[in-house]
Amino acid sequence: MDKAILEAARAYMDALTVDSAVNVPEAVVAREDKFFTWDNEKRTPAREPYLFDWSYYNGVVMEGLFDVAEAQPDRGGRYLNYVTRYLDGLIVRDGAGRPCLSRNLAGYVDCHGADCYKTAALLLRAAEKLGREDYMAVCRDLYRDLTDETYVNSTGHTVPKEYTEASLGHNYWHTWRNDKPPKYKVWLDGLYMLQPFIARFAARTGDERQLQLVQERFDWAAEALRAPSGLYYHAGSGRGDVCPYHWTRSMGWYGMAMADVMEVLPEELIPARIKTLNAFVEGVLRYQKDSGLWTNLTDMPETATNRSETSGTAMMVYTVLKGARLGWLDPSLREPAARAFEVLVREKLRDGHLTDIYLKAAANGSDNYNLPDYYLPDEGKGAGPFIMAYAEMMRL
Repeated sequence: MDKAILEAARAYMDALTVDSAVNVPEAVVAREDKFFTWDNEKRTPAREPYLFDWSYYNGVVMEGLFDVAEAQPDRGGRYLNYVTRYLDGLIVRDGAGRPCLSRNLAGYVDCHGADCYKTAALLLRAAEKLGREDYMAVCRDLYRDLTDETYVNSTGHTVPKEYTEASLGHNYWHTWRNDKPPKYKVWLDGLYMLQPFIARFAARTGDERQLQLVQERFDWAAEALRAPSGLYYHAGSGRGDVCPYHWTRSMGWYGMAMADVMEVLPEELIPARIKTLNAFVEGVLRYQKDSGLWTNLTDMPETATNRSETSGTAMMVYTVLKGARLGWLDPSLREPAARAFEVLVREKLRDGHLTDIYLKAAANGSDNYNLPDYYLPDEGKGAGPFIMAYAEMMRL
């Protein structure tokens, strides 16, 4: 790997985060009219009460910085400091003096759906690393929301009883706002939003039931959402009832979910996940383009509207490099992943911006995967995984 590639990636990351005069965590989090520059959705409490500064597209940027801090402890202090300043800005004290998420800044986390829990995985990692009891107290609340079948949430509902189904492998509906499931109940990205946090907390507390449920959820996805080609559908409610697109970023979320969950699973649960991870990686590598990247719709030719896409490619890099590093994937697979990262830096870092990150695609059966206006620079859902991939490159 050319050293200049890694230096360019670090320069981009630093300019976006720790060296930015605009993306100052405490300043952004303190004001409801301020947003991180990578937050292209700019959701506010007035518009969307379930996500504001506590959101997965902010959380993945911060988790990438946390990964960098762990990959290079001697240089990681400033990244860890940046992350904790962000998290500190979201935590307040209730009337009894207990730490909790600010409802103005974090929205009504327990009554919307999977996306609202992603940043909990970062919070738990930070709580463990720093010994922060206030962080851990919030994690206990979030874990209770998702797993306690006796707990009634802020809207009078019990999430694990009402919004998971045995027929879905006990997966959660992707959203449960307004008590209605989406057209397709389980989304691949929903596994990433929920399962790394649940698995890490369950492993920490010895919650064997939840660890088995995590296993069941991934098994269901591998059975119901995997196509004969080896690719996965974005979402579905069972085999044959699927959203008919192979969206690279959706599969990227799923790959990262497996890698992060496997890091904390008990040893006896690992072999089944290794089998699934290897089959997944084998499937997606077949569709890596000659350029080294993946297109937005994985199995479709590259065009002006189906571009080689940054976020999904970065997620594949992270998944493969982490899987190889921890011994679950063959070391030879590092080569195509590292090549993809090098091409991302050479072709997608342009004039200080990370380009061709797709904003979002709905799992509602419509074809909204080819909108040219949705290819954006510095979008958090791509910048975060790019930083995570960079952290894995640092570990090589």
